[in-house]
Amino acid sequence: MVLVLAAVLGLPGGARAADFDYANFQGEYGLRFGYGKSIHKASVQLYSLLPRWGIFLLRPGHTLGPLGISFVVEGILSVASAEDTGFEVGITPMFKFTYVLFPKALLFVEGGAGLISEGINSPAIGHSFNFTPQVGAGLDIALMPRLGFTLAYRFRHSSNAGIYKENPAFNCNFFHAGLTYYY
Repeated sequence: MVLVLAAVLGLPGGARAADFDYANFQGEYGLRFGYGKSIHKASVQLYSLLPRWGIFLLRPGHTLGPLGISFVVEGILSVASAEDTGFEVGITPMFKFTYVLFPKALLFVEGGAGLISEGINSPAIGHSFNFTPQVGAGLDIALMPRLGFTLAYRFRHSSNAGIYKENPAFNCNFFHAGLTYYY
C-alpha cells in the first residue's frame, strides 16, 4: 500500500491533483470493485461491484481540523463462487471517519450494518435474507482536482441475526479498489 501511495503521489498527474481540497467538498460518489473470501466453514469467493453515495456531515479541514465524518450509502452486487455460482444484492448505510494524511491523501475508517439477499449454495450461508454488519479502513489518493483512487480492506459478517433457529455466520475478508468523485 505504501508503494502504491508513493507511485500515485509521484505521478505526473500529481500537478492536476494539487487543487484537491477536501475542505471544499460536500460529498462523494464512488464505484469500487471488491474481492472477498470467506474466513472459515465452506469456501466462498465474492466478486463485487459497490456503487456508493455519501455526504460530509463534518468536512475535513473545518470544525475538527483534519478529521471528517460522512454518511455513506453503499450498494453491493456480487457474483459468488461456492458449490455453485450464486449472487448477492444489498444495501448498507455507513459512517465514514476520515483523516487528512497528506494534502492529496485521505485515510478513512468506515462501518455500518446493511441488508443483503444472498442466493449462494453453501453450508456457510443458511438463509437468503441476512444482515451485514461490517467495518474497514482505507485510503483515498487524489488523482485529479475532484477524483480519487481508493484502496480499502473490510471485514464483513453476514447472518440472519437470530430470526431463525439455524443461523450460520458467514464472515468474509474484502479487498476494495475503485474511484471516488468528490462534489
